Amino acid sequence: MERKGNWFLCYGKIFVFVLLTGPMLLMTGQGLPVPPAAAEMQEEGGFVLPEYYPDTFDGSGQINRIAVDEVVIDDSLYRFSPYAEYATPTDRNASQASFNVGNRVGYLTNEKGEITSLWLLE
Repeated sequence: MERKGNWFLCYGKIFVFVLLTGPMLLMTGQGLPVPPAAAEMQEEGGFVLPEYYPDTFDGSGQINRIAVDEVVIDDSLYRFSPYAEYATPTDRNASQASFNVGNRVGYLTNEKGEITSLWLLE
């Protein structure tokens, strides 16, 4: 004959664990950043992006530092792809020199996490 206490010791701990960690995981998942759509950025900034800009970006933020082969955006370091392209609202084929510390940008990345294109948003 089994004791009732063994069931709780085995399954009760799992139930309590799921009961306590489930809501925490849900709250954590809600705080993850979602790549902003270009249309949403237009509404926020009050300016119209050219039609050659992508509909969505893999990420966006403010440039903290920029160098030839890398950029820091919102305190995160990204490397540029060797074939990275740059665009501004006035120049579809801009150079990296068009971007400065403090600029708000959107970017697209490849499977390695390298920035393949950088888009000036302000």
